[in-house]
Amino acid sequence: MKFFIVDDDDTMIQLMEGLITASGHEVSSALAGHQAISGITAMKPDCIITDLMMATMDGLELCDAIRANKSVGDTTIVMVSARDAEHWKSQAAERGADGYITKPIDPETFLGELLAIIEKTG
Repeated sequence: MKFFIVDDDDTMIQLMEGLITASGHEVSSALAGHQAISGITAMKPDCIITDLMMATMDGLELCDAIRANKSVGDTTIVMVSARDAEHWKSQAAERGADGYITKPIDPETFLGELLAIIEKTG
């Protein structure tokens, strides 16, 4: 499977990328939403993992941009954020996120949570 991670924290990208690639999946990433759009369009990943709170373009705006892009608009989007209030989870769902994982992520369960969300949407 192909994953694309968007997070403004390089340490988080490295952690998630390590967990996903260890299971044999392909991963690309970007540190900002604007940078991510061209990479996502080129890669056509099976799943996009995005942080909610980022400078310039946040995860909600990125969801809007992905859903408006015909070539990748039906890709599974998973929001990963330290914001755990229901308000943020419902905002993410309303803007097109298929799932929501709260930070800090659990290395033991992260990949399983991702795959369950992808399976549910697939």
